[in-house]
Amino acid sequence: MAEHNQSEFEQSEFEFLKGSPAFDGLSDQDIRSILAKARPMEVRSGEVLFRQGDPGGTMYVITSGRVRVLLEDDTGEQSLLNVLDRGAHFGELSMLIGSPRNATIKAVVDTDLLVLNHDHFAEAVEQVPQFAVNLSKTLGRWLRGELLGTRRQVIRAVFAVIRTRKEHAVLAPQMVKAFKDRGATVKVVTDRPQMWAADDILAELVHGNDLEPLRDRVADAVTQGVRVLVDCDVETAEPSLLSQCEHLLWLFDNQDQGLVESRLGTFVRDRNHLAGHSQVVWTHERSVRLPRHASHDLPLPGSDMRVQWEHASGEPSFRKHDVTRCVHCVDDLQFGLALGGGGAKGVAHLGVIEVLNREGIYFDSVAGTSAGAIMSAGYAMGKSPDVLLQLILKEMTPPTWLRKIPKSREMFLLSQFRMGWIEPKFREHLQNVQFDELLLPASLVTVDLVTGQERIRRSGDVVSSVMESINHPIFGKPILRGDEALVDGGVLANVPSHCLRRQGANFVLAVDVTTKLSTDFCRDPRRPDALTSPGYLRTLLRVNDVSLRSLSGIHRSGSDYVITPDTSAHTFDDFAAGEELMDLGRAAAEAALPEIKERVAKVYRSIDDNASR
Repeated sequence: MAEHNQSEFEQSEFEFLKGSPAFDGLSDQDIRSILAKARPMEVRSGEVLFRQGDPGGTMYVITSGRVRVLLEDDTGEQSLLNVLDRGAHFGELSMLIGSPRNATIKAVVDTDLLVLNHDHFAEAVEQVPQFAVNLSKTLGRWLRGELLGTRRQVIRAVFAVIRTRKEHAVLAPQMVKAFKDRGATVKVVTDRPQMWAADDILAELVHGNDLEPLRDRVADAVTQGVRVLVDCDVETAEPSLLSQCEHLLWLFDNQDQGLVESRLGTFVRDRNHLAGHSQVVWTHERSVRLPRHASHDLPLPGSDMRVQWEHASGEPSFRKHDVTRCVHCVDDLQFGLALGGGGAKGVAHLGVIEVLNREGIYFDSVAGTSAGAIMSAGYAMGKSPDVLLQLILKEMTPPTWLRKIPKSREMFLLSQFRMGWIEPKFREHLQNVQFDELLLPASLVTVDLVTGQERIRRSGDVVSSVMESINHPIFGKPILRGDEALVDGGVLANVPSHCLRRQGANFVLAVDVTTKLSTDFCRDPRRPDALTSPGYLRTLLRVNDVSLRSLSGIHRSGSDYVITPDTSAHTFDDFAAGEELMDLGRAAAEAALPEIKERVAKVYRSIDDNASR
């Protein structure tokens, strides 16, 4: 930590301080009287200013940079309470109530502070009453946010994309385009200016040059509400510049596991604060089969990501879905998609996904129950809706000649489950993929009849988890795994929005295909005015439909929006109507698009407005 010359501080920061929360509405004379009592200081990136429980004898105002506010529990685990940036003030609460520090403050980037000790703080409060009023307003806003459960979205204003292969060159430009498409402003510090339009470049990164002026330019840009992307090769990555970044995306090919230790490991070993901001992004070329999981042993805080690139017009290009996921990662956002159960009605999920993909609405995690588990697994593998539809039509429908026989659909499904023929069919299409090989996190829901509790599968073999989730008790016996007897997850949680909320999803979109019931149960077209007695299996399926509708209403309440395709004309076993059901999903998504777009835009606005405030 270093101190600065006070006169230089006053000259460069006085006009800014006049509009900051602590000094808002004060006269120039009052501000200067407080500044006369203050001392400027600097905290380097990664340094801890003070810790929770330390004595509190100073107040701070941030004049440049950003700090994290961290709350520690009884076990020493830290959680992020807030990120404070230029103009924010903190520390005064301990002096006002005479208590130790109630949180830990850690610099995210190099940060300049204005410091008032206890005696000078007391004088300022006594001599300038409006100063005390301003501090009280900040505490009041914080308390109101705590009571309402609302907090300002944390913004990562400076981030880096570090390349290790030539195929990685296009990801940073694709990310900048994604930011711009939603109206955000991004400038680039780059070691390859020829790749960028002149208007995009904040500064050129030249190895060996003095980085102090560059850090100042970055800080000035952030103050003006501009995000800054540092675009560099691993060979030109400058530790002092990366120390100013709040998130670092390190790109490694799936086959280059050794590079993680030799490059990233070496880079962060003597710079622990960089490890705390770093995330590994595994890349691979898109193909029919997902490659085996790549891993490392570095103590990084977040989960690794997996993304795909493909050759488009002879040039590498990352999937738009994966570009959006990288942007969300920088924004500390998570969009979750919850797909409910419903037997054949679940094919409507594919129509919804198709429309959302077309509109560029992508998700960072997915959860599914029963039929929704099939679609969730396929979505997380990167399979298209059309490919999944063909899987359903091929493997879940009886042969054409058999469909002419009464009740053939029920008997076909019953035989497929009872004879164990479903799992080999799914493995042919979904392979032996493990959860950690999926492109995005997936949660598949099943129920243990021994304990009566749901089980959420997020690790192990994906197809085995799908089989557990679709194992409807009408068609199959419980699947025994250790001490568990597992059946269809729809028994308890038909629309698993709660799984995504528990994992921190900011926005959850659910698809419920069981909202509407048909009114022709027990009706014979030849005798429309009278009820006829249904068969045993048909009765059980109807009971299932009624139960699913009720359960869906309970669990989908955790969603920000619910799409409800009208599948009431189709039965639980009507997989042969896959194309028609997919059309119903498309129609429901199209009808919901205006509202969904507005809600998604609202999430983005809350971030971008905070970045530019």
